[in-house]
Amino acid sequence: MEFTRRDTKIIKGVAICLMLYHHLFAYPNKVLDGNVFISLYNFGETSLSTYIGQFGRICLPMFVFLSGYGTYLSSRKSHNLQSMIGKQILGLYKQVWMVFFLFIPASVLIFGIRPDPLQRELIYNFLGLSYSFNKEWWFIVPYVLLLLVFPAVKRFLERKNALLYSDLFIIALLNGFIVYVLPELVKLPVLVPLCESVFWEHIKVMLGLLPGFMLGCTFARYDILNEVKRRYAGKLLWCIAAVIGFAALFYIHLYNYMFYDFINTAVFIVCIVILLPTKPGQWAGKVFEILGEESTFMWLTHSFFCYYWCQKLVFAPKYSIVIFLWLLALSFASAKLIRFVYRYLGLFYSKINKTA
Repeated sequence: MEFTRRDTKIIKGVAICLMLYHHLFAYPNKVLDGNVFISLYNFGETSLSTYIGQFGRICLPMFVFLSGYGTYLSSRKSHNLQSMIGKQILGLYKQVWMVFFLFIPASVLIFGIRPDPLQRELIYNFLGLSYSFNKEWWFIVPYVLLLLVFPAVKRFLERKNALLYSDLFIIALLNGFIVYVLPELVKLPVLVPLCESVFWEHIKVMLGLLPGFMLGCTFARYDILNEVKRRYAGKLLWCIAAVIGFAALFYIHLYNYMFYDFINTAVFIVCIVILLPTKPGQWAGKVFEILGEESTFMWLTHSFFCYYWCQKLVFAPKYSIVIFLWLLALSFASAKLIRFVYRYLGLFYSKINKTA
């Protein structure tokens, strides 16, 4: 057994579900007055849905880890690293622009979202430099920066005498530097201009994501997920350990998500891989694979529904699990609609060219 592209899609499907739960229930301040939800269970004053939503923060490190994993594997097959990175960046922007040209005009013309000055914000949002129409698009530029630093990451991992444990130790040290040392360094007067520059916020976010991205590259470099799947996946004792691992991560993540999510994410993905061959894993995998195929469009569109356009409609079912399934359906349908619209436009353009 090997860790395949289908497995990646399944994990992306898990991640997008966690993202939706996170944005629905982890931020009570973003739920407008009158839009309430009823959780299936409460722990004192905090609902189970809120706890799951808080755990859902792990969705972003999951996407970052998988991005590092996939980028490193792609680099092995590419003869031109710069060209490969350029194609990945352009591929991301193509998907962003496909949503942009449908959803931003609707935001302006139908829902009255008009950041000032409108013309400048349209250009900045188009380039990913601003996210005034949808604050959940903040990830675009930091992700591009991660791809741009990938050649350095690749050289690091493929240096002479590289070893798995030394690489993991260096990544942990890097995370410590980014979390504890860098914030103090940027307070120095000589670095004040850097902190005031327009790109610093994007660079700072990218640096926070970098250890997770590097860990994904490391897992690909040393074939770790393939080894986990071959040796441990589907075996009873390891499946029990994976379920216990899920429970432990759910508890631990509530307290240390900010600085150590790159570790939590790696463990979480390993637990998923172990459970994939089980019957429940195979059944759930079919659903998550379908969702994973549309995860990018679902990421780009779901927050329009739950934050900016029709939150009242999204929260209309009242019960949290039904609200989640309703938003999941809306996001998935919008992803399919986007593909349908551009496929139809492509066919229409082809017909015009043939008749010209």
